[in-house]
Amino acid sequence: MLQPDATLCLVFIKRSKSNTAQRIRHKAENWTQLEILWILFALGVGVLYFYLKSPSVIGAAGERRVNATLSQKLDEQDYTLIEDLTLPTLQGTTQIDHIVLSRFGVFVIETKNMSGWIFGGEDQVSWTQVMRRHKSRFQNPLRQNYLHVRVVQDLLGIRLDQLENLVVFVGSAEPKTEMPWNVFWSRGDLYNYVASQRTVQFTDAEVREFAHQLRNSTLQASKEQRRAHVQHVKEKVSKKETDLTVCPRCGEKMIERTSRKTGQTFFGCSRYPKCQGTRKVK
Repeated sequence: MLQPDATLCLVFIKRSKSNTAQRIRHKAENWTQLEILWILFALGVGVLYFYLKSPSVIGAAGERRVNATLSQKLDEQDYTLIEDLTLPTLQGTTQIDHIVLSRFGVFVIETKNMSGWIFGGEDQVSWTQVMRRHKSRFQNPLRQNYLHVRVVQDLLGIRLDQLENLVVFVGSAEPKTEMPWNVFWSRGDLYNYVASQRTVQFTDAEVREFAHQLRNSTLQASKEQRRAHVQHVKEKVSKKETDLTVCPRCGEKMIERTSRKTGQTFFGCSRYPKCQGTRKVK
């Protein structure tokens, strides 16, 4: 039979073990909660990092900067800025970053928010971005924006020379080859060019009508409007394909020429050598 002192010692030891086990479990639970919180925090930071680095987010940030510059500096009495416009095309839709409407012309602008060195030329299909030792190719933005120009031209029913195909780089990118005149490397240079064009080509009423037509042709317009527009474009394309006086590539006027090699006559684009569209003389 245990003595009273020994019994008290055993009870104390059991209670100490129980308390120690509870403290260990409590600490383990706390550490588990902390670990979960840290894991969730790390995952959140990672998702946010990749989200902010995604091309769509970077591109949208660049577009906002260009919109801010143009809207702040251009006189709203003379210029109408339309941003992030989605228009229907024969292939589906196309998204245009910015359109500036004015009596002095229609400026269709493509924004590139990029860094590194940029290599490219006006007639090249693709350009190259070099960042440290990494190279990546992207579509020639002038060619990309030319599609936008033609869509706007067709919708508004104006001449090609009344539209401007402009590209602006807003990141830290630097050109490493001679670039076309209509590629700008800062928002300020883009604004200066647009503001410097002062030859009147449209009336105020025409500019207001252009803005109305463009806004009504966005994807927020009714399906009936979009179908009617697509049908209208198809009809114009069909006419362009059969009209010998219109270039099948760019829509400009054709000129009768004679081949130096064969002596045969043919129709060549008036924009040659920039456009090499041809038609046979029937």
